[in-house]
Amino acid sequence: MAIKVYLSTAGRPLDPGEATISVFDRGFLYGDSVYETLRTIGGRFVEMGRHLDRLRRSADGIGLEIPFSDPEITAATRATCDATGNADSYVRIVVTRGIGELVLDPRHAGAPLLVVIAKEIHVPPPEVYARGLAVRIVDVRKISRRSLDPTLKTGNYLNSIQALRQATEGAAEDAIMLSIDGAVAEGATSNVFMVKEGRLLTPSLKTGLLSGITRAVVLELAAELGIPSAEATIMPDELRAADEVFLTSSVRGPIAVTTLDGAPVGDGGVGPITRRLSARYDAYLAGIAAGAGRSGAE
Repeated sequence: MAIKVYLSTAGRPLDPGEATISVFDRGFLYGDSVYETLRTIGGRFVEMGRHLDRLRRSADGIGLEIPFSDPEITAATRATCDATGNADSYVRIVVTRGIGELVLDPRHAGAPLLVVIAKEIHVPPPEVYARGLAVRIVDVRKISRRSLDPTLKTGNYLNSIQALRQATEGAAEDAIMLSIDGAVAEGATSNVFMVKEGRLLTPSLKTGLLSGITRAVVLELAAELGIPSAEATIMPDELRAADEVFLTSSVRGPIAVTTLDGAPVGDGGVGPITRRLSARYDAYLAGIAAGAGRSGAE
């Protein structure tokens, strides 16, 4: 499995052992960075334009001015993916605030650093999609939006790490977090959907969660299929009583939750609406691979 890393300080993709940053980089010291995770399909980026838009919104939200243009970031990402030789890649684009003094005040930071990491993508095997995931609603709550805006995708990810730790220590495969107010928010690295009586529901952004790229795509695909959908405040007991539950992320796409807090969701199998949306999502990816879909900037 080939991995390549692009550093703006080097200006080219490097082997992992060559790719080093300063211990005084604020991304390392404080998680003072923004990032995006995406994938390629058929060698094409999936929704690159949307990812770059969100990267800039996140940067604006923490007062980080990105000096690299979208074409420059895209070119660096393309070069890094090509250098791996992989058929398809998992990609992480990171912009840190740069090297600074050992103080919190970001005014002491130097030039921002662009990092692009590309490695062979690994999605769950077909049998996992066929059986679905065992997921737990954890005690770890989402940080209040008054403290750290959850719509910003920053390098400070300890909240989600703690949630996933608690879930996996309890033999679950993934975590769902609640908001400070006790409503369903999101997964550790995913958005949450449920189906009740044929209607697709997902937590409202007002709950305090990341506006996922795949979340948006799935809502668009649901509309194309004529599946009624809405954003809503969802309480834990409503999620447990759902006919279907699934998670979405850029790497996994839609993936069913068939066990929640140790109990079956619905009849315990992957539900019909989840199957329809998953099939439509696969077709959407196939369209991008064929050059006919919405891949965004190349």
